[in-house]
Amino acid sequence: MTLPEAAALINCSQLSALQPQTWFDLGCGNGLFSHALRGLLHKGGLIYAIDKESTLSSSNQIKFLQLDFLNDPLPEVLVDGVLMANALHYVRDKIQFLAKIKRHFLPNGVFLLVEYDMQRPNYWVPFPVSFSSAQVLFKQAGFEAVYKISERPSTLNNSKIYAALFSELSF
Repeated sequence: MTLPEAAALINCSQLSALQPQTWFDLGCGNGLFSHALRGLLHKGGLIYAIDKESTLSSSNQIKFLQLDFLNDPLPEVLVDGVLMANALHYVRDKIQFLAKIKRHFLPNGVFLLVEYDMQRPNYWVPFPVSFSSAQVLFKQAGFEAVYKISERPSTLNNSKIYAALFSELSF
């Protein structure tokens, strides 16, 4: 996926705040979605791009941290949002994980999810999060509002990739 494609997948009006924001990108990989998000947020914000194997260097508005988001403590900051692009499917106990992550949210914080819309696990997607299962999961975790941003065909399998935004409050 290219940077413009990643940006188009997650682009929505709810991301265009008038002030700088702070975000976590958990499981950032090569930083593709960190850069896409940076281009959509107000200038002056900060994205903590976190991955256990990341060796990327920090850049303007993106601070790369080599951490295991499942087992290592996250930075002690409050964030406006959390982005997980193709990473939540590595989490076995998603309810417990979401409870841990919500402690980092500022009031009105949002969760931006990019995942494969599939039900069956495979080697690369051990604990899939289809869009319908994500709606149930996030509601159980206390997120009342859901907004499906977009979807596109996956180049890796026969499923689609979707982007959705979850919030405790209505959009």
